[in-house]
Amino acid sequence: MNNDSYHKLLQTTFENTLLHLYFQVNGSKSFVKEEQRNKIIIDFLKPKLKQARYATIKKKLKTICLMKNKFGSIEKHLNSILSQYEVVSSKNDVEKLYSLLESFESEGMTTKLIEDTPVQEADVVYLDRAHIDNCFSDLDNAQIAPISLFIHTDNLSAFLKCLTEQLYFKFELFQANEELMNYHYQLHPITQKTKTSD
Repeated sequence: MNNDSYHKLLQTTFENTLLHLYFQVNGSKSFVKEEQRNKIIIDFLKPKLKQARYATIKKKLKTICLMKNKFGSIEKHLNSILSQYEVVSSKNDVEKLYSLLESFESEGMTTKLIEDTPVQEADVVYLDRAHIDNCFSDLDNAQIAPISLFIHTDNLSAFLKCLTEQLYFKFELFQANEELMNYHYQLHPITQKTKTSD
């Protein structure tokens, strides 16, 4: 599954929303209160809920439209989301991997580095040390090969939630044994260069 397009669409939509807000505020002759700012944002986003090109981010847009004035400034909320994208772009690939592992831990999963063939425990995300040693360049910690994640679980949803919500990697299911509930996913850098044929 490629979540790169999801995040790009979300980021550009929120940037355009704030741009629209600032043009509206700039054109106003008086001070624009928080409630009015929220309304400008919601009025801009609401029509997008019915447009097919926003289908992948519809749930996120709907949540923002339902916020109204209940949670304060929607503008601050959007700025906070956009600042997360900026933080992501300033991290090297090893730091991005650590952040993803932290998100697994916060969802109640354990993460372990394996040296040999492990006795697979449930809800533990395993990374192969040999893979990790060869996945990053020594110069700048840039990812140069896919990172493998292995998990044995009867509930894949928490694991997939972390993968879907993270901003650091494209991910794909590489192998699965539904009967044994063993899954092997691979992470690829979002900024991966396409190889030219020789």
